Amino acid sequence: MSAAFAALAATAADIPLQRTWGRSALGAYLLATAAALAASLRHRGERRDERLRALLAVAVFALTAVTPLVIAARLRAEGDPGDYAQSEVIIVEEGADALLDGRDPYAEEYVDGPLSDRPLATQVHFPYMPFMLVFGIPRALGGHVPWADARVWFTIFSLAVALPSLVRMHVSPHTKVRTFQVLFALPTGALLLATGGVDIPVLALLLATLVMAERGETAGAGLVGGLALATKQTSLLVVPFVALGIADGPARRRYLATAGLVGLGLTLPFAVWDVRAFVEDSILFPLGAGHGVSAARTPTVGSLLLDLFPDQRQVITLLLVLLILGVAAFLLLSGRGSSMAQACMRAGATFFFACAFAPASRVGYLVYPANLITWAVAFRRAEVTAARDAATHPGLVPDT
Repeated sequence: MSAAFAALAATAADIPLQRTWGRSALGAYLLATAAALAASLRHRGERRDERLRALLAVAVFALTAVTPLVIAARLRAEGDPGDYAQSEVIIVEEGADALLDGRDPYAEEYVDGPLSDRPLATQVHFPYMPFMLVFGIPRALGGHVPWADARVWFTIFSLAVALPSLVRMHVSPHTKVRTFQVLFALPTGALLLATGGVDIPVLALLLATLVMAERGETAGAGLVGGLALATKQTSLLVVPFVALGIADGPARRRYLATAGLVGLGLTLPFAVWDVRAFVEDSILFPLGAGHGVSAARTPTVGSLLLDLFPDQRQVITLLLVLLILGVAAFLLLSGRGSSMAQACMRAGATFFFACAFAPASRVGYLVYPANLITWAVAFRRAEVTAARDAATHPGLVPDT
């Protein structure tokens, strides 16, 4: 399936960089498929098979994410800084440069420089939360060199956050490899890291939040969840659901309070710097209600309604947002019991609904429900195993 997706990207993607990725990743996915089939015909023992699957996943990640990223970053450093990178990479770097120069990234316009040939709406908005600026600082400090490319730091940060979380998950080695594959090695991760990458660090933070909460480390989960909230708005559809997996009431409240305070503490200084610019860039523009339309917008039920009734744009946008919030609240408040698998599944369902009905969305956001459903399956298997072990050995206390 990954090879088919790469072939489709190579021939049909609208963005040239994504077509280039498809051509380079196709061979890697075909080789990996052949290797996996060959390995399945020879059983070498469970432990050796697990090691082989892990090595194959790492090799696919290196060939489909790291290698295209390194090549693109080098070509970009040797030529026009506006080439070989999607606009989200450049806007993160330009925003960090503005911040280090003492200018408000949300009020700044980026009409000159690497974004000069991009759509006007892209040039005048920084549509992320403030912590995203961290990934552009190396470029602002190091200049036009390959290692300073924001995608390099998206990848390093994501690995640094996700790998320890995978190690600490109470799941089988096979499930850990599958989780790694979806986040990093399959097109759900590799394509994004090689071309844009802004969503993978957010997903890594969300995974760490879930794992910490599942292990009872609610204060740490709140801290990391707060960082996710301060990185990208998409985390708002996930962070509250983590509370469904926390059984203890005080611990649940501690998690929510910590996440809220961290997210608010990192965001508030930028919000008060220029309230109007912050609201326009981080709220209205991502919802399709600001000045201009994102070039990456994907058609949704919401966007079709806006196209049919352009004179009622503000009213329809408000109603669609309220509808999505209502569905999220229903799924959040109707949950019974405490289950991290349930938390992931309900958050994934909310994301699917939001992707379909949001006034503005993009196809890349589907990586969120793809990962959330993968995590839901992983946590569910762990819960079933723990319940079976508890029934078989009533006095056994699981390791934490």
